[in-house]
Amino acid sequence: MNDRKTGATLPDFQPRRRMSDLDHVYSQLSRSIMMGEFVPGQKLKLKELAEVFDTSQMPVREALSRLVVSHVLEAAPRKSVTVPQVDAKRLEDLISIRIDLECKALRLVASEPNQPLADDLEAINSTMDKEAARTKPSIKNYLAINHEFHFSIYERSGNPDLTSIIEILWLRYGPLLNLLRNNSLNFAKHDHHEKIIRAVRIGNPDLGVEGLTGDLMEAAVVIKNALEP
Repeated sequence: MNDRKTGATLPDFQPRRRMSDLDHVYSQLSRSIMMGEFVPGQKLKLKELAEVFDTSQMPVREALSRLVVSHVLEAAPRKSVTVPQVDAKRLEDLISIRIDLECKALRLVASEPNQPLADDLEAINSTMDKEAARTKPSIKNYLAINHEFHFSIYERSGNPDLTSIIEILWLRYGPLLNLLRNNSLNFAKHDHHEKIIRAVRIGNPDLGVEGLTGDLMEAAVVIKNALEP
């Protein structure tokens, strides 16, 4: 099913497990948005999504409403919503807020040494390196592993409200990540991640902030270049 305006198709959603239809639809839509699987300007139709999820329109409508209220999607006529358009100003605004809040979460985590978390992050980063080293790396897998790396930190900040706000920002940032799917992503060695891991291991918040800021800005530069005509 293609969006006539953008030519975009819907992502491959995962089958429903032990959760309500609403929770399943919301989680799958959120995940796909966060991973940049929707094209900026793409129209999402209520009836079409209900068919894809094999459910009634009610849970789809509620899930879309939540995302519209959170300014992740935009309301559109004829029982549909659209994925927001993106530009350099939106990138600049979002990355600035993300750096502030994500560094705050990292400071909370790295305020003292945390060997178990550092080991977990090292394992995730190793998986990311292996994906990047493949002959044809999967951008979808790469971004999913990157998400796991970051939220393994934020979810241990001891501040669930902060983590929730960061998650909303990642959702709003998702359409920008879609640009990476049509451009060559630099699967370089993750020096910034390694700096973050060391900061968590030895309890050095300043080192962690340096690594995280570099990580976010490096990705933002790639997206900014993709935005330029």
